[in-house]
Amino acid sequence: MSRGEYPETGQSAVARIKFATFALPALPLAIILFPAYAILPSFYATHTRIPLTVIGTILLVSRLFDAVIDPMIGYLSDNTRSRWGPRKPWLAAGTIASMICVYPLYVPAADAGPVYYATWFILFYLSFTLIEISHKAWGTDLVRSYMERSEVSTYLGMSFALGNLAFAVMPFYPAFAGHGYDSETLRAVAIMVIILLPLTVGCAMALVPQGRVVARRQTTWRGLIRGVASNRPFRHFLIIFVLAGFGQGMFYGAVYLFVGSVLGLRLDFPLVLLADALCTFAAVPVWYRLIARFEKHRAWGIGMIGSALAVGAMALVSPGRGGLALLLVLVVARAATGAVIYVAPHALLGDVVDYDILRTRCNRAGNYHALIALVTKANGAAGGGLALVLVGIFGFKAGAHNAPSALAGFKMVVLIVSSMVVGCSGIAAWLFPLDRRRHEVVRRRILARADAQQT
Repeated sequence: MSRGEYPETGQSAVARIKFATFALPALPLAIILFPAYAILPSFYATHTRIPLTVIGTILLVSRLFDAVIDPMIGYLSDNTRSRWGPRKPWLAAGTIASMICVYPLYVPAADAGPVYYATWFILFYLSFTLIEISHKAWGTDLVRSYMERSEVSTYLGMSFALGNLAFAVMPFYPAFAGHGYDSETLRAVAIMVIILLPLTVGCAMALVPQGRVVARRQTTWRGLIRGVASNRPFRHFLIIFVLAGFGQGMFYGAVYLFVGSVLGLRLDFPLVLLADALCTFAAVPVWYRLIARFEKHRAWGIGMIGSALAVGAMALVSPGRGGLALLLVLVVARAATGAVIYVAPHALLGDVVDYDILRTRCNRAGNYHALIALVTKANGAAGGGLALVLVGIFGFKAGAHNAPSALAGFKMVVLIVSSMVVGCSGIAAWLFPLDRRRHEVVRRRILARADAQQT
C-alpha cells in the first residue's frame, strides 16, 4: 500500500481518526460562514447606516472579484510543488488571512458605511476561499473509493454541522442570555474563530498525510478550460449545484428577516437556529447510510426535494407566538432533508475530478473546487442579494411596519420562488450520470495507471 493511501474499506480505527482530524477545520469555518451570509447582511441593515438595497447590491457586485480570484487560487493550488504537498501551504495562508479579517467584519462601528462593509466582506471571503479550496481539494486527494469519499465528506459535514451548532447555542450561554445575535454575540464569534482556526488547521496539517499522487502532469489555463468544458458529468453537477445554491441563497439571505420581521419572532430566532443546527448535526450520518443505499446523486435529489417542500410550507406559518410550533416543525424537516448537502455534493465532486484525471492525466481538484467555491459564493450572494433587492422593491423595510402587500411579496420571493428553484435541483440530481458502478471503473483505471508509472 502506498504511503498516504487508506484501505478501500475505510473502516479501520486509524482511518476514522485521520478522517476526523482532517475534518476539524470545518468547525471554525462553519461558525463564521453561516452568520456571514445569513446574519450579517440583516445585522448591518439594522445596526449601521447602510440601506438594505445597498447591502444587497454589495453582495452581488462583490462576486465579480471572486470570478477573478477563485480560479486563480485553484490553479495555483493544483500547480504548487512543495515538501508539504500542493494544498497545505495555501491552507496555512488562508488561516492567517482569516484571523486578520474576521474581527473587523463581525464588529462594525455604528457609523460603518458601504465601503467598510464591502472591503472587509471581500477580504473575508478571499481568506475563506483560500482555506476552503485547499481543504476540499486535499479531501479529494485523500481517498478515491466511492464510499470512502462519502465517509470523508460525512466527517466534514459533521464537523461543519457541529460548528453551526456551536454558533446556534451561543445566545443560550449565561453570558449572552437575552442578547440574541447582537454585537456582543458576534464579537464573541470573531474571538472564538481567531482561537480555533489555527488550532484545528494546525492539527490537520501535522497529523494527516496529503494522499496518493495519481497524476503528475501540470495543468495549463487552456487545458483547464478545455477539460472543464468537455467534462459532461461536471456540467450536469454544475446545473444541480447552481439551482440548489441559488434557491437556498434566496432563503438564507432573508431568513433572519422572515423570522424576526415577518413572523415577529425575533427573540425566538436563536431557538429556531438551534433546532436547525441540532437536527442537521443528527441527520448528517443518516445521509451517509442513505447514500450507501441509494447512491450519492439520488440521495442528493431526495434531500433537495424534501427541503423545498419544507421551505415552501413556511408560507403557511402565522405571525406571532401561535405560529412558532409549526415553524419549528418545518425548520426541523428542512434541516433533516437539507443535511444531505453536507455529504453528497463534495463526495460527488471528487468522483467528477477522478473522471477528469482519467481523461486528462492532470489532477485539477483545486480548480474544480475553486469553481464550485465561486459558484457557492455567487449563489449565496446572488440569491441572497437578489432576494433582498426584490423584497425591497415590494416595499418591505427591515425593522419597520410593513403593508400586507409587502409581506406577501416577501413570502413569494423568499419562500415560494426559492423552494421551486431548489426542487428543480433535486430533479436534476436524480438524473446525474456518474453512478457508483461507473465511478468504480474510473477509479480502477486511475490506480492501475498510477501503479504502472511507479514500476
